[in-house]
This record gives sequence, C-alpha cells and structure tokens, in this order.
Amino acid sequence: MELFARDRQFWRLVLGAVIVGTAGAGGALAFTTVVKLGTDLIWPEEIDYQFLGGEVWWLGITTAAGIVVGLLRRWLSVPDQPAGALAMIQNAEADHRTALQTIAVSAVSLIGGASLGPFDAGVRSGGAAGGLYSSWRAASEEERQINTMSGIAGSLGGLLTAPFLATLLVTELRRPPSDRYYRVLIPNLTGALFGFFVYFSIVGDTFLGVFSVPGYNVKPWHFAVAVVLGVVAAAVSWLLGMTVTMTHLLASRYVQNSVLRAGLGGLVVGVIAVFLPLTLASGKDQLSFATSDGGVGQLGAGLLILVVLGKVMAMAVSLATGFIGGPVMPTLFIGGITGIAIHLLVPDLPIALTFSCMLVAVPGTSIRAPFTMLLLAVLTVGVGAADASPAGVAVIVAYLVTSGLGLFSISASTSSDQPGDADDIVFRDELFDIGDPNPDTPDN
Repeated sequence: MELFARDRQFWRLVLGAVIVGTAGAGGALAFTTVVKLGTDLIWPEEIDYQFLGGEVWWLGITTAAGIVVGLLRRWLSVPDQPAGALAMIQNAEADHRTALQTIAVSAVSLIGGASLGPFDAGVRSGGAAGGLYSSWRAASEEERQINTMSGIAGSLGGLLTAPFLATLLVTELRRPPSDRYYRVLIPNLTGALFGFFVYFSIVGDTFLGVFSVPGYNVKPWHFAVAVVLGVVAAAVSWLLGMTVTMTHLLASRYVQNSVLRAGLGGLVVGVIAVFLPLTLASGKDQLSFATSDGGVGQLGAGLLILVVLGKVMAMAVSLATGFIGGPVMPTLFIGGITGIAIHLLVPDLPIALTFSCMLVAVPGTSIRAPFTMLLLAVLTVGVGAADASPAGVAVIVAYLVTSGLGLFSISASTSSDQPGDADDIVFRDELFDIGDPNPDTPDN
C-alpha cells in the first residue's frame, strides 16, 4: 500500500495543483471570453447552413485573419513549430516563455474562422501556469512534470466543465508510472476540480448535454452495427490524417512566404465556408445545430457528406498554413456529422446509435484517447451507460484497425526531438500539432 499521503512533498504537490489548476482555468476562461467577444463582433448570429448559405464577405475576414496570423507569428517570435496540445500533455512540458504569444495567435485564428478549437490554448495556459510555478519554487523535474499536468488538468476541467473527464484525458495521454500512480493522479484531479470550480462559478454553464439526440434502447444487433461503424470511423480517421499530411507537404513546398501562406490558407477556409457554412470555426455551435430537431430535418445526407469532406479539408488547411488551435472539437464535429449522415442514409438505424458511435470513434482514434471520448459521448449526448456500449465497441474496433493495420505509416517521418513511439508521435504531433510548416526564409 502506498503511504505517499504521509509525505510532505505530496501535500506540496496538492497545494501546487490548487494554485496552477486555478490559474490554468483562469487563463482558459480569459481566452474563451476574448474569442467569444471577437466572434460575436465579426460573425453573424444567424447563419444559413444550407449549401452556398455563406456570404462572400466572409472571404475577406478569413483571408485578413490569415495575414494577421502570419504577421503576428513573425512579430511575436512565435516558434516555427511550437509543441501542440497533445505533445504538451504527452511530454508534460509547456514553454511558458512563448505561451502568451502563441495563445494570442490562437485567439486570432479562432476569431477569424479557422477550423480549429480552443483545446490548444487551454492546454498551453495550464501548462504554462505549471511551468511558471515550478520555476518560482525551483522544483525538481518530477515536481515540474506533476505541476504542469495539474495545470493542464485545471484548464481542461474548466474548458470542458467536466473535471473527471479532464483528469481521464491527461491520464490516458500520459499514463503515470505504476509505482506513483495516485501520487500523480490525485494532484491532477485536484487541479481539475479547482479549475472547474473557477470556470463554472463565473460562466455558470456546462458542455454537458450539448449534443443531445433522441434516446434509444440498445438491442443485440446494434453491436454488430457498431463493428461496421468502427471500420467506417477508421476510414474517416485515415482520410483526415492523410489530408493533413498531404496539405502540410504541399503548403510547405510551394508557398515559402509564411504570411502569404497563412493568407492563402484563410482564403481557402473562407471559400469552403461560403459553400458549406457548417464547416466554419471549431464546429461546436454547428454540431449543436445539426443535432437539433430543426437541423436534422433540414440537412440531407448528401449535404452532410460534403460537409464532412469540407471540414476535413478546412481543418487540414488551417493546421498546415500557420493557424494555431486544437484538434478535439473539429474531430468531434467530423465524427458526429458522419454519424448523422449515416442515420439519414439508413433511417432504421437510431440516430443516437450512429451519432454516439461516430462521435466517439473518430476522435478517439485520431487523438488516441478512446476511453475519454467514450465518457465524453455519455456526458454530451446523454445516452445511458448501457446505450453507450455500442459506442465502446465502435471506438475499440476503429482503434485496433488503425493501430493494427498501420494505416498511418505513410507519415513515418517522425520529429527527432519528440520521444516515444514513432507512430504515436507522428500522428499526435505532426498531424494534429503542426505549427508553421516551414521555417521562415527571407521573403522576396
């Protein structure tokens, strides 16, 4: 039995978790507030989500946002390839010296309509809080890592308004050593709880139940359907990974000027949004609309398939051309919209079945956090534990197909400065944590 609770150092870690978790959530709250204010100021409140429902003037906003992103990255000396959110969690390390500049660029990216989410800024703010606190205390390397993870858990506990979900996510992406499991887990959970307290006390709203769909009663044959849906999810994840990789290669090879590259990226994102308005921004509000009664009734299967393809491309372009943001919400959107499209194509399949399975399996496979995404589906869709079982089958099948068949081996050129399994690092860091794809060269 571990006797770590008798150790004063452990209680110092818990106290540190309270401090950095609170600070991380404060940073995440400030970020989301700025993004919301900017979004409300620029973008219309009512949007026609049908095909060609966008406005031409959106092109000016997204293009201008890209140019500003490119200039800010240069003026603020944002690293060419800053560590992304998933890499920061995996390595328990966030550079607090460049965090504020990178978060500022991320705010402009999201306000400007990039197909990315706030996850990166949340992780970065919490990790930076942990790093600053550790520097102030001259903490050991082990303490620094725990403080960093506690800060990240705090920011995500607030951002997701679900402290247990945040703790599970950081634990799944960076598993504590078995001999110090609870010594690490308890500070992480403490940070997440205090982060949630700060965020919820001010915002007063949660992320839970935001994608509610009509319930259903699970039947034995639903598990066979879940296996098929898992294979479909694996294919969608493969398509997403391939598109991000190829877009990254093309952007870095043919557009050397970083400002021009970001401006062109914003233009492409804008064009996609004009044709397919559901692809605009992170996808949270758009997915909420799609799951509403009016959304399901208005949107056809063909349109939703186009939206999935458009969102994949918009997310890839955003990542490859210099915008900064997180991958979680866009991949949730891609999975959820795919699930709704499948229900519309095969109406005999309950929407709660197809939606929950794809909402879990696509991001669970892409981000490599299947259990976190399963819990997220239970909390956001509102299905019960039994009804969520097919979603568990789908995410396991998708995960095994992608991992067992090596579908992402095409991107086997890993970043040499990242430790760990090569395939995991490539998928997590290069596909979803791309910074500026090409170090700046003198512009002509």
